[in-house]
Amino acid sequence: MQWPDVLRWLQVASVLCVMGSSAALLLGGSGGGAHGARWRRIVMAAMPWFAGASLLLMCWLLAAQAVSVTGRTDAAWQWQHWRGVLEQTRFGTVWAWRQALGVALLMVLLGRRPLAARVGKRAIAAIALALAAAIAGAAAWAGHGAAVEPSGLATAAMATHMLAAGLWGGGLPAMALGLALAARHRDGDLRDWIARLLRRFSVLAAACVAVLVLSGLVAAYLFSGAPTEWPARVDEWRLGLFTALERFVAPLLSTHFGVLLLAKIALFAAVLGLAARVRWRWMPRLAQGDESWVAASRSVKAEAALVLVVLLLAAQLATTVPAAHDAMRWPLPFRLSIDASWLLPGVPVWVSAGACLIVAVPIWAAAGRRAAGLVAALAGAGIVMWALAVPAYPDTYRRSTVAYDAVSVARGMGLYGQQCVACHGAAGHGDGPLAATMQPRPPDLAEPHTALHTAGDIFSWLTHGKPNSPMPGFAGVMNEEQRWDVINFLRAFSAGYQARLLTSRVVPGQPWLGLPDIDFVGVDDRPGSLSGLRGRTVLLVFYTLPASQQRLSQLAQWHERLRAAGAELVAVPLPASRGQPRAPLPYRQAADGAEDAAAAYLLFRRTLSNPGRTIAGEAPEHMEFLLDRFGYARARWIPEPNAAAPGWDDERLLVQQIELLRREPRLRPPPDDHVH
Repeated sequence: MQWPDVLRWLQVASVLCVMGSSAALLLGGSGGGAHGARWRRIVMAAMPWFAGASLLLMCWLLAAQAVSVTGRTDAAWQWQHWRGVLEQTRFGTVWAWRQALGVALLMVLLGRRPLAARVGKRAIAAIALALAAAIAGAAAWAGHGAAVEPSGLATAAMATHMLAAGLWGGGLPAMALGLALAARHRDGDLRDWIARLLRRFSVLAAACVAVLVLSGLVAAYLFSGAPTEWPARVDEWRLGLFTALERFVAPLLSTHFGVLLLAKIALFAAVLGLAARVRWRWMPRLAQGDESWVAASRSVKAEAALVLVVLLLAAQLATTVPAAHDAMRWPLPFRLSIDASWLLPGVPVWVSAGACLIVAVPIWAAAGRRAAGLVAALAGAGIVMWALAVPAYPDTYRRSTVAYDAVSVARGMGLYGQQCVACHGAAGHGDGPLAATMQPRPPDLAEPHTALHTAGDIFSWLTHGKPNSPMPGFAGVMNEEQRWDVINFLRAFSAGYQARLLTSRVVPGQPWLGLPDIDFVGVDDRPGSLSGLRGRTVLLVFYTLPASQQRLSQLAQWHERLRAAGAELVAVPLPASRGQPRAPLPYRQAADGAEDAAAAYLLFRRTLSNPGRTIAGEAPEHMEFLLDRFGYARARWIPEPNAAAPGWDDERLLVQQIELLRREPRLRPPPDDHVH
């Protein structure tokens, strides 16, 4: 732990103590006799010290930030570096507002006696509570919440989390003091008053715990990098739910941030155990004598001490890279994945059997056989986990550093030809020249199973070799970027085989094929990309001149009508194309970047009747893709002589497909630009 973490811990604890003490004063009101008045004086007298400590510690935090930004230790005491942080960073802006609020808080607390004579002591406590809450909540705008998406939700969750922690955890020292006074003095008025205060505080604490759990789950989910957009189709919610759960849990076990968060959760659970002990064991016994008061006092003191440790972990989390932005290293030899295991023989049956055992637990409990119910629950959970478990590696959840685009796919195709053809074959079917000598034989890369492995799984195999197979590692012959290029190629190659189902007709409500992005520079020197055109339907035209000249001219005549229907046209020459169109095209025509785009997209030219004999396959003279507004390929047309059904040379049919996509709402989140 670094010294800025300790400073942040002490500053947060100081502000939260002001919050909690103010809330306790408001809950307690007057009463308690002379000892109750003494409690209020002590609590109120401590608050200016906490507020002053917060101001001083904030100055030290600014110095630490100046050192962090400049990389110079002498920046900690040089004004020009402080000024740079204040004027040029979000941290500086938020710091200035928090310090202004802190000065106001300290002034109110130092002037509490004359102010109380005018507005009353409860008003002073309310003002102090509001100012301390603003100081604590504002910290979220300079924390991790501003660095993840959606930042508004993450920031709000963190601010809410901080406020709930202040009302509950910040009030524990004041409550411990009250219980200690009641344990020391056998004063009936004091004990009755403290008991009432403890009941009120217990209600507040329960509400705060609920808010802490909910806001903490939201923040942890966002910081883990799990999906934040859900499919609209009901039949995809099951898979979407399990995928989100997997991508939420995996970072918790695979990153330093996640381990710290789990430690914080474990300590928080211990705090809840102590709180429950006070609420359900000692509070009902407070009228029975001194022993109960002493025990309750000790429990609340222990609770406050554990909260301080939780805040220490929270301070360290605030300076730790969130799991969403950190490299993940999976610690287990297996993972639970419904999408990778559900289609395996027997898995649905075993999962259903395990779920039935778990669901039957309340029945066992109602029959008074709790032990049997516990055994059934453990057995059911074990069966479900066993059925859903698939092999995993340290790199299983490793995130790609290379975008899924045509350039990467084309590079990966070349590397496949150099390193992989001998085993996996020219068509990727596991039938290369060396395949017959291997046991087990190389898998067919065109099969759907390729998509069931994570990118990290394949990266691990390419790096270290595949366990229980003859496949060697390639770390010595391919660098990390090249291995990701091969993975992007394999992703496109496998998806290309699934793309055989595409026809010239859009299937409503079925977006599933995400294509590699294309970055290009047009013949007019204007840059563009497919991802940059999201929001409009795209007609992506791959052409060969002179064979496609008539079609290009036809599209030029239809251009305005197609744009009016909501489509943007992009034309890309195929490798066999020669020359330029006879007349300038009114729509975008790729020049630079076209070669890689054509190489990558030829992987998607296969049809059910023509799967091709090699990786690249036999290139058609012309093919077109229709992409919806969210980046999914929804239809494809490859002109064929004497075709039985009309194609997109029928303007009405093409416009009909475009308008169908224009009316369709978003059904799935846009496809990722990176492999996950």
